[in-house]
Parts: sequence; structure tokens; C-alpha cells
Amino acid sequence: MDFLFTPYLATGICAALVVASLFKLLKRPNLNHIPVVGHSSLLESYWFTKGLEVDHARYVQEGLDKYKSGVFRIANLTHWVVCLPRSDLERVARASEDHLSFYHAMDKAVKTEYTFGIGIHGYHHAPLIESHLTRNLSVLYADVRDEIVTACNELLDSKPNEWKTISVVPATLRIASRASNRIFVGLPLCRDPDWLDFNINVPHAVVNEARTLRLLPNFMVPLVAKFVTNLSERTRRGATFLGPVFRERLQHMKAESTDWCDKPNDFLQWWLDTSQETCLTMLTRRIVSLNFAAIHTTSGTLSEALLNLADNPQHAQTLREEVDAVISKYGWTKEALSKMRKVDSFLKETQRFEGLVLLGITRVAMSDITLADGTLIPRGTSVAFPVHAMHHDETVFKNANVFEPFRFSDMRDNESEGSRHQMVALTPEMLSFGMGKRACSGRFFAATMLKTTLAHVVMTYDVKRESGERSPNSLHIGSAIMPNPTAKVMFRKRVN
Repeated sequence: MDFLFTPYLATGICAALVVASLFKLLKRPNLNHIPVVGHSSLLESYWFTKGLEVDHARYVQEGLDKYKSGVFRIANLTHWVVCLPRSDLERVARASEDHLSFYHAMDKAVKTEYTFGIGIHGYHHAPLIESHLTRNLSVLYADVRDEIVTACNELLDSKPNEWKTISVVPATLRIASRASNRIFVGLPLCRDPDWLDFNINVPHAVVNEARTLRLLPNFMVPLVAKFVTNLSERTRRGATFLGPVFRERLQHMKAESTDWCDKPNDFLQWWLDTSQETCLTMLTRRIVSLNFAAIHTTSGTLSEALLNLADNPQHAQTLREEVDAVISKYGWTKEALSKMRKVDSFLKETQRFEGLVLLGITRVAMSDITLADGTLIPRGTSVAFPVHAMHHDETVFKNANVFEPFRFSDMRDNESEGSRHQMVALTPEMLSFGMGKRACSGRFFAATMLKTTLAHVVMTYDVKRESGERSPNSLHIGSAIMPNPTAKVMFRKRVN
């Protein structure tokens, strides 16, 4: 038995991992015909990737500058990513899951079956988003705004004429998680600080677990996942929060059938009503995965928008005048949001200028595919578009490297197709929400939260950066773009 505690065991485990990693390297698709940015050796790519963790943007731009409208590949920690030109965008966006798979790309990145307990074919929330959430946003709007205003009152409020310094990222995470969960699980759980902390912290754990699993060949993942993921504990803890709400709702449904006084109108209830999910374990996993998708993306854009506003306080009055004029006529309604073109533009320009990813519209080739220029993409290859660089393309956007908050509202005013330049529009020029069949189904809800928050902030507070504050608004880590976690903004409650 002492053998189990000797260095021999550690050596054996390390050797097994090395062999497994080499096995995975040898099974990768042959991409020798596609030019490389960085080291061309697969074994060297690990060290190259360590550089990409801090300077990914430079290498992507280098590939674009060198290969122009052609394809090139860059190293990820565990595989190559083939970057495609804009000319292939329409084809990829239209492609079916059988040819270019969004879900396999997501599973490759996050290992959903082992980190969330949901297989790649087990996602049921997209149809519910379209059939219940998006179509009922006007009805749900009062609840969304109530949660945003309540959260801002608690997080940002100060005495009149008194400036209050706020760490932006923690504040926006709280606002986004509360507004999202008001529609996911309703009151009072959406205000439970432990439930909010639980969901805010899930992404960090999942990303670390998935990073470990990606190093392994597929045949080893199920076994190793039992030791390196915390799925069981996540599910158990999530169920302790959701369990009482779940059981209360089932009791109402048993006693009063399909309708009762004050029946909740939220995601949890929609799942129960449609009988798509009535198991607490799976409901918990689905609600947690919804939060994973919603909270950090929404809070990331909101953080960047507030930092841009604080950097450019001269634009606050323009936004304020628009919001004041619109709500004077339409009140605080979903319809009013559609009239706030400058608010919409400010947020869309934030997405363009900052963004959340360097590489987007990622897919996995499910069969050999030949691009329009004749380039072969072998089965199993990951492909993506350099969306951040595309958003800074001077041939598409004039003064692309300048933050122009009303760029898109000016376009809407000057062109007949004004809807094309809305924040939620899907176009080849703006790819923040993706494009085609697998575009973000929750973008209308996200835009509603973002526009409501920004409109409320400009009407209620003055905003500026601290004197001498020079920290960047965002950081690049791998292919992700994150709002600077140390950035601070000063808020002062306005006196009307």
C-alpha cells in the first residue's frame, strides 16, 4: 500500500498524461497546407499559446496583414484554429450543424457534458427564448426595469452632490445577474446574494475545469472528469436554492392546474408549463447554464459602456436629452427603448470598439469542407472569424480605431434601412451577436437590459473617471476580451 504514496505513482500519472497528450496531437487534422502565424510545430505550440494568453490580438492582426483575404491558423492550447476571411461569412452562417457545428465548437471549448451535465444535443432553452422571452419582453419589461433600478439604488446611490467611487465589474455583474434572474427564477430568489454569488462564480470554475479536460484525448475525458470537475457539488448547491421554489410551484400546479393568482412568468415556470423539464437536477443544470451564458456577457458590455461614458462624459447630456424626450412621450416601456437610437448606438459602438472576443462565430467542421478559394478544411478542424479585427476594418468603418458613440444612430438617420444599424441587427459588418442560424437568441433580452441600465444611469447619475485614472478599459486574455477588473468609475446622484 505504501507504493500508492511514493513518487512512482506521480511519475506514472505524469507519463500517462504525456502519452495521452501525444496521442491527441497525433490525431489532430492535417493542416500543413494552411499557413501558420507563430510556431508551426505542434509541440512548440504550447509555448506559443502561452504568449497568446497575453497578446492574442497582435498575432491575429499579423495574420490578417500577411494573408489579407486568405486563411491562416493560430495555436490554441490544445488545437489549431483556422481563421477565415469575411468572404466565407455567409456560407458559414448558413451551414447546418451536420457541416459546421456550433454545438460541437461550444462543447470543445467548455466540455458541457462534464461541466454542466448537459450534452451537446440537450439544449432546450433557445426555443423557449424565442417563443416566450423575446415575444413577451413588452409584458416582462416592468419587472426587468424594476430589478435594474432597485439594484442601481443599492449599488450606486450616494448623497446628492457627493461622488461615490465604484469598482465597475463587480457592480455590473450584480446588476446583470439580478436582472437576468428576475426573468429566470423570479422574486425573491433573484435578490438572494448567495444565489447571485453562486452563479457569478460558476464561469471561473467551469473555464478551469474545461481547460484541463481539453488537454486529454476524448477516451480519457469521462474518467478524468470525475476527478477534476465539480459538477455534482455545483448541481447539489444550485438545487438547494431552486428546490424550495421548484416544489412550491409543483404544488400550485397540482392544486390549481395551469393558472393561479400571481402565477410567476419566468423561465423556471415556462419549463414546467411546457413539461420540457420537471426534474430538479436537470432544471438546476439548465438554469445554471442560462446564467453562464447571460451574466458575464451582459455585464462585460455594460462595464465597457460605463467606462466609455466615464471617459467621455461630454456625451452624457446628449443621451440624457434623448431619454428624457422619449420617456416623456412613451414612459418607461419596451416601446420607448426602441425609440432611443443614441442609447442603442452608444452600446453598439461599445460592442464594436471593445467587444468580448477576438475570435467569433466558431464552428467545428463535421466533414471535409472546401472553401470558395479551394482551401480544404479537414473534418474536426476548428474555424473562426477574427471579429474584433473585422470590427476595426477601415474599409468597413470610417475612423475604425476611434470610439464614435453615435456612429450607428447617424447611419440610421442618414439611411433608409435604419433597422440594419440597430444593436440587435445581424449583419456581415457587426458580428457581436453572431450571424445566421446560431446567432445569439437572447440578444433582444440582453439589449433590453443594457439599454434600460444605460438610460437609467444617464438620467439618475453623473459619471466620470477618478482623477489621474489611466487603466485600460479592457484586457485581452487568450481570445477573450474582458473589462478591466480593477477599473473604477465615480457616480454622483443628480438633483433634478
